[in-house]
Amino acid sequence: MADAATMTIKAVLLPDEIQTTLEDLSFAYTPADANDKWFYSIVNIAHTGGAADLITGNFLSNSAGIAAGSSNATITVSDKVKFLFIKNTATTDGSSAATDSIYLTIDGSTAAHNATNVIEIGSGESWYAKLTNTTVGNLHAINGDAAGAGTGEANVQCVVAAIIDDVS
Repeated sequence: MADAATMTIKAVLLPDEIQTTLEDLSFAYTPADANDKWFYSIVNIAHTGGAADLITGNFLSNSAGIAAGSSNATITVSDKVKFLFIKNTATTDGSSAATDSIYLTIDGSTAAHNATNVIEIGSGESWYAKLTNTTVGNLHAINGDAAGAGTGEANVQCVVAAIIDDVS
């Protein structure tokens, strides 16, 4: 399906002495119906002021477009995230270098650089997942120093792409 999210991955695992490479690992999420819609945004993740919602705004228009005088549907906190991709761009604004990590929570708890319930996405790294009942309101992010070492120095810009079930 043209609207599906697909990825092909090469993984190099284990210590050098026994290293193995797994190639052409595949991952895909195909929208279940017309209520599964795409979201895409460049998001600035703050390092101060507390964790912020990761996804806000409107869905992308579908291939058929939208009627004149109307707008794309608004994403609500109860919409369910089915596929999520995040790329830490290693920048503060698309050009100035940044070394901070992004700390993500998917269960509605507060994201913090030193919490035990967060996913760390390091500088220049990507993270993705297929999710089932995670709502938009459950996704929160903040940035901080790598390995939970501190609160960070500046915002971190990231690319966020998602397929979201519009339940409203």
